[in-house]
Amino acid sequence: MSRQRFDLRNSQAEAARRDHAWRGFSVEHVVPARGDSFAYEWQSDQHFCALHDIVLEDGGIRAGNDRENHQKDLRGSLTYVPKGAAVEGWSELSKRSNAYVAIYFSPDQLHEELDQRFADDWRVRLYFRDPDVGASLRRFSALLAQEDCLDDLFAETLGLMTVLSLQKSNLSLLSRRHTLPGRALSAIVDYVEAHLGQQISLDDLATVAGLSRFHFNRAFKATTGESPYQYVLTRRIEAAQRLLSDRSLSIEQVAAAVGFRNPSHFQKAFRARTGVNPSDFAKSL
Repeated sequence: MSRQRFDLRNSQAEAARRDHAWRGFSVEHVVPARGDSFAYEWQSDQHFCALHDIVLEDGGIRAGNDRENHQKDLRGSLTYVPKGAAVEGWSELSKRSNAYVAIYFSPDQLHEELDQRFADDWRVRLYFRDPDVGASLRRFSALLAQEDCLDDLFAETLGLMTVLSLQKSNLSLLSRRHTLPGRALSAIVDYVEAHLGQQISLDDLATVAGLSRFHFNRAFKATTGESPYQYVLTRRIEAAQRLLSDRSLSIEQVAAAVGFRNPSHFQKAFRARTGVNPSDFAKSL
């Protein structure tokens, strides 16, 4: 199976890589160099899905002509790129130990074996979450670490189940009717960025989208895979990370600047998202 185009530019070091192929699919686990920086392009005749354990200092990814996504804490999220689709982006990795595990599979080889017709209109999905797909890829990560005693029977079964989970996840996405139009989602993104230092209510966001609070909450989660609260919280923590590089600002000032009324709440939320408290993060810069 070919991975038609994967171009890493300006990479500072080779990644540590473990991979294995079975009929119809292959899996790899990659640990890039700490703090590495690179740009990339991807397009293939295979479907691709990766589970991330990655935190970026900075970066962006774009699918086709869509808006560039600048999410930085990618831990536990998935990226799915169907065959023929193109994505490009750039990454500046944090100095933690980052990694990802990915499965590549050929729907042409597997559709009869799985008795499934793979939809032709699967689309790129950036940084979504699915517990079944995530659990399967975590098991593959552990399996590849045991290369000397790799069990092909177990791996092939796990691979087929992973593909079925992806099929189920994508069919569920296609069947959802209550999603946000691209224009409404862009308006929400712009509004949140402009009001991070203020209190943002569900009513505020629903008004921007032109929906009731109930329908907005459901449509936003169906579109992005996360609740409005989780989305805003992630943006606040990312903004706080940028502000902490300014040593003239206190923790209290940073907390207030990104919309936290209570510094204690800010510190707990920051540690939960990054694994360190704000003061230690500032010292590490």
